[in-house]
Amino acid sequence: MREKMKEESGGHGLCVEVTVPQNPVMQQRGLSVELPCHYKTSVDKHFVLEWKFAPGSTSPESGKQMLYFLDSVLYKPGSQEKRLSLLQDPPTRGDASIRLDDLHASDAGTYICEVNNPPDFYGTSIGVIHLVVLMPPSTPVCKGTTSVPVGSDATLTCESSEGVPAPIYSWTQQDSKTSLPLSNMVQNEKTGQLLLTNVSLAFSGTYRCVASNEFGEGSCQVSLLVTGRNTGVIAGAIIGVLLALLLLSAIVIYFLRYRKEKKKRKSMSIYSGNEIREDATAPGISESALLGRDSKSESHHFEKLSSRPESASTTKSQLNNILV
Repeated sequence: MREKMKEESGGHGLCVEVTVPQNPVMQQRGLSVELPCHYKTSVDKHFVLEWKFAPGSTSPESGKQMLYFLDSVLYKPGSQEKRLSLLQDPPTRGDASIRLDDLHASDAGTYICEVNNPPDFYGTSIGVIHLVVLMPPSTPVCKGTTSVPVGSDATLTCESSEGVPAPIYSWTQQDSKTSLPLSNMVQNEKTGQLLLTNVSLAFSGTYRCVASNEFGEGSCQVSLLVTGRNTGVIAGAIIGVLLALLLLSAIVIYFLRYRKEKKKRKSMSIYSGNEIREDATAPGISESALLGRDSKSESHHFEKLSSRPESASTTKSQLNNILV
């Protein structure tokens, strides 16, 4: 049956078989890499070879054309044109492999090899290859807490933007004379985080992070200062004391002014409500004492008049006036 269909198609095979590596292809940045693609079909004038590239984690369906062979003419419309070549040119003898020189980090991704040879529309005409660009870690960036009080926790971070395989991170204290307790140092070698718990003054110093893989390493540093006092708590306490003193001073000033005003009002009330009268009795002198004093005054006046060398009539007349 198959041979009969082959004869009806003019001697062409009905199937196109494309073979590519099943495992990812890996190569170090800066070197050259070959992406194998082999096929089986009877090439004729309708033969078409096409390579597409989907960078990073982009899906193969979104790949863009990077190489195109049609009618014995080779086209390279992609940005990798100058670094891209065919291992067999023309690629009409079963080998459609390509070579990419001077690998960049941006070359990592998915490469699609597609062979079309109408009327061979059946079989596997597409092969997908995953390229991994190996490279050492880029210089990491260190961040984190720079100053903490004794007894607190501190977190330091370290991260490289590049590195394949993923870098491993390790932290060390540079200028410590004694080894820090490991129970107070929690490292995550995958994320690059270092957690320091319940720190003491001995934790002050410079911390170095190294990001490494089999192709190289990079490092960075960050300084940590552990203070002996919790300056935040002290500052809060000082502010609280100052506010309390200010409030107390305001209360004392208000109380003193209130007493002064009250005393002033009382004094003004005394003077305005007690007028002195000519016939008023002085405070502390009883009416009987006042009457006794008047009697004595009259008696003394009478004696004085009697002792004067005047006529009896004059004395008698004055006495009558007094009695009256």
